[in-house]
Amino acid sequence: MRQRIINFLKNHPIFVRLCWNMARTFLYIWGFFVPIQKKTMIFCSFGGRKFDDSPKAIYEEVCSRKEFDDWNLIWVFTEPEKFELHRGKKVKIDTIRFFHALLYSKVWVSNSGMDRGIELHRKKNVIVETWHGTPLKKIGGDENQNSLGGGMVAPKGKPDNKTIRCAQSEFDRDIFARIFNADKDAILLCDLPRNDALFRYSLEEIERIKNKLNIGIEKKVILYTPTYREYLIDENRNTFLAPPMDLMKWERELGDEYVLLIRAHYAVSNALNITESSFVKDVSDYPCLNDLYIISDMMISDYSSTYFDYSILNRPMFCFAYDLEEYEKKRGLYLNIKEELPCEIDRTEESLISNIKNVKLEKAISRTKEFSQKYTPYAGGASAKVVDKILSQLYGER
Repeated sequence: MRQRIINFLKNHPIFVRLCWNMARTFLYIWGFFVPIQKKTMIFCSFGGRKFDDSPKAIYEEVCSRKEFDDWNLIWVFTEPEKFELHRGKKVKIDTIRFFHALLYSKVWVSNSGMDRGIELHRKKNVIVETWHGTPLKKIGGDENQNSLGGGMVAPKGKPDNKTIRCAQSEFDRDIFARIFNADKDAILLCDLPRNDALFRYSLEEIERIKNKLNIGIEKKVILYTPTYREYLIDENRNTFLAPPMDLMKWERELGDEYVLLIRAHYAVSNALNITESSFVKDVSDYPCLNDLYIISDMMISDYSSTYFDYSILNRPMFCFAYDLEEYEKKRGLYLNIKEELPCEIDRTEESLISNIKNVKLEKAISRTKEFSQKYTPYAGGASAKVVDKILSQLYGER
């Protein structure tokens, strides 16, 4: 009952608006009494749920630069006790300490926003917003009118050309320029910092990760990364994932040669009810998505940005779009996936399993390479480029 009341209040527009206005007024006034500390940088990944993704890649690059040796670094987490830092301090999100840290931090680094929609940043701040993937599904004001996502709306007025943003290609740069009200030239064509790691893995690292997940070295790995459907919600308004998959059938057909890893989108509250075995593993809570990319021989997705990142590895990809018409109607897609994705569109698990079993590796890899050349042509070295941009905003062109 208590959780149902909490969920009701969290989703009640009048209550949310009232709390938002009260918090914004209080923090706006508080900000007058909190000076910005010139050598403090704050990081947040996926609203504090992760110590991963592009903010972590930028953090590691910052830690390697002498220019930041005397800087204070802060990480924001929903559960700080779960994470260990080799440098800096941790702060729990949505606490007084968190909002205080936001107010006094000079540089903010995030992949999905950090100020909780209250717009706390000031003109003297340096803001890095890497976002968390090239959008295949529509976002913000581009979402279909009947979408329940109801995400961001482009800010009105003068374009925001100061915020440091990353794009993987001209395709997503143009989308972000419209969604975030920025000039195209103000967005870095540098790929995503998180993808730098995909260029420097080793066979020893693959073996280490497989051992950690109890996967035999001889087994091939299939990674399944379905996105969320915001319109699939239970009675407690939690999103859930329910692809039409008979995992026992998958094991019978593929179990001798493969292991299946299922990675639900971070926005999914209730993922598949999986009975783990030597064949199938739920890796939704595994801390590093790049680890899963690296050990996988192929990837299955649907409408996820993972296609763009995974294509950098030049490995086969598959599309399990069992609900394509419904998804296009309720959310919308930027691409015609039947024409643009480097694979067939499988509508049933039977078709998907058959295509996996009969994959022509040379052809599949060639198609992935073409896709990568079109949508991730700037991959490699993004972390350094972003940190260089931070320094140029702090101290001018050097």
